[in-house]
Amino acid sequence: MYETFGAGEVGSSGKAYFRVFIPDSTLDAQQYLRGTVPPIKTLRVVGDFQADLGSVDWTPDAAFELTKSKFTDPADGKTKGWLYELTTGALPAGFYQYKLHVTFNSGATRLVCDPCTRYGGAENQNSAFVIGGPKRTTTPLADPLPPSQLVIYELMIDDFTAQFRAGRAPLAAVVDKLAYLKTLGINAIEFMPWTQWAGSAYDWGYTPQDYFAVAYPYTLNAADDAEKLFLLKTLVSRCHELGFHVILDGVFDHVTDDGIDAGFGYRWLWEDPSQSPYCGVFAGAGYGQDLDYANGCTLDYIADVCRYWIDVFAIDGIRFDYTLGFYDSTRPTLGLPALLSRLRTYLAGKGLSKFPLFIEHEWEYSSIGVANKVGATGCWLDPFRGESRQYLSQRWLQTGVVRFLDAALDVAGSAVTYIENHDHESFSLNAGGRDQWWRTQPYAIGLLTAAGTPLIHNGQEYAELYPMPEPGAEGPEGSLDPAVRRILPRPLRWTTTDGPGAATLALYQQLLQLRRTHLGLTSPNFHPSKWNGSDTQPDADGFGINQAQQTVVFHRWGNAADGHLEKFYVVLNFSQNPQTVSLSFPEDGGWIDLLSGWSPPVSGNWLTFQVGGSWGHVFYKKY
Repeated sequence: MYETFGAGEVGSSGKAYFRVFIPDSTLDAQQYLRGTVPPIKTLRVVGDFQADLGSVDWTPDAAFELTKSKFTDPADGKTKGWLYELTTGALPAGFYQYKLHVTFNSGATRLVCDPCTRYGGAENQNSAFVIGGPKRTTTPLADPLPPSQLVIYELMIDDFTAQFRAGRAPLAAVVDKLAYLKTLGINAIEFMPWTQWAGSAYDWGYTPQDYFAVAYPYTLNAADDAEKLFLLKTLVSRCHELGFHVILDGVFDHVTDDGIDAGFGYRWLWEDPSQSPYCGVFAGAGYGQDLDYANGCTLDYIADVCRYWIDVFAIDGIRFDYTLGFYDSTRPTLGLPALLSRLRTYLAGKGLSKFPLFIEHEWEYSSIGVANKVGATGCWLDPFRGESRQYLSQRWLQTGVVRFLDAALDVAGSAVTYIENHDHESFSLNAGGRDQWWRTQPYAIGLLTAAGTPLIHNGQEYAELYPMPEPGAEGPEGSLDPAVRRILPRPLRWTTTDGPGAATLALYQQLLQLRRTHLGLTSPNFHPSKWNGSDTQPDADGFGINQAQQTVVFHRWGNAADGHLEKFYVVLNFSQNPQTVSLSFPEDGGWIDLLSGWSPPVSGNWLTFQVGGSWGHVFYKKY
């Protein structure tokens, strides 16, 4: 129901509508257990559209007072609260900014952002709407793949386009590089949050303000203000035309904790914001102002936000940020499980059976159990990154490598694996710099031949290099000291033509092509599974870790696209020196190394050979 609120044009009439919903537990007890109905005396809308209708811009005027009536949700027939609404006279085509002007029973007044606005304004955290302008629907993806077959590219819109957008809106500029991403070999793009955050300064988007609105900085410098929402639809449609799945990074645990006229509307529509049923700690408080999932109105709101992006923008998946904050194992019918249950039912009704619902929970293997319990498609498997980073920095491989390469172990769906993401410094920094990019090669080979759904962070594919303080060491999040603040621009320097960049890019292109071509690698099958962490030597057939040599050998298998069985024997050398490896094969002939084209001379079901430093082999046979 929340997707029907906010402001916009009534058809093509030029008239604007404004609709604001307030839940009331006396009308529907499921709306909230904690909270109140705000003591609103009058609710008006003010903005830069008023002069066109005979008033004075940004001035409270009785002519723009919203009328109040009970609201019944057409989806379930329940009367859930109160609807304040207004329809204006016709306006000229254009982009208009506004805020809600609240007068409380006490006589106090306040300007508040519309919690259901479709646009962020140009200044002062205004809400906005468009009259006229282009209309279009988003082209859906023709043939979605199951989550296990995705290879995801994590893209930060500002950083990705910073050096080539040349004054254009970042959303428009991303389109320029889609052909590059196609040749890279990914088939899914996970955009870091594009929803409106507080302020217009650079931000990652993880403290949202307006869940239905595209961040204003991403729409800046469009040739026509009316194209602001149109730009994202164009980008998503173009992604779909090229076969890219579009994954929304959804931040549904918390909102910005900015105050009054620059904060979350469903907090500041209450004179005493502590009485808002939408805001309050539910589970693990972490960032900004928490959302209270003990109250039904919060679940309704966030579920409708998800449905909006699915319906209007035809997104193909959602990554749920910091689910630790809205998962409470003692309340299994509230929070994350309830949200995912609603979305699974909704997606099933739309025939979207392959739509992934990935959670980012803890940075431990325990996230797997939570993902299984709440019915998520899978989780971010951070030990793959955390331990890889540790081993690469210390130049010493430990036995845990076998466990994280077995990334499908105990996972009901598909774990998202990565060696780099937005939250941490560049992986090439752990290698010692771009001139030592070659140290990262066995990790890249392992990532793209292991089980799971691999993810590449933008710039990783050509050894982009950026330091970053780790969480817990950076000091206050709002610190202005670049030495401690983490959320700073990291513009991609498109240096793919230099030595390290070209070499790293060539490796990733080869590995991504290998991953897409051989569906057997998308199976959960892995040997040796459940490796004993105390074993530092390979088993009798040569599988497992040889810690002294810094080598790892594992076996993957699964069905190819034509149904035939594919087998893969992966050998990785994490040391910088050549190492001799002996490995058992099921038969002698027909094997080929997918990385070099070498046909290994297997004899008597064994192969003893030398693997180069910081390198690997992917021996393959199709049956």
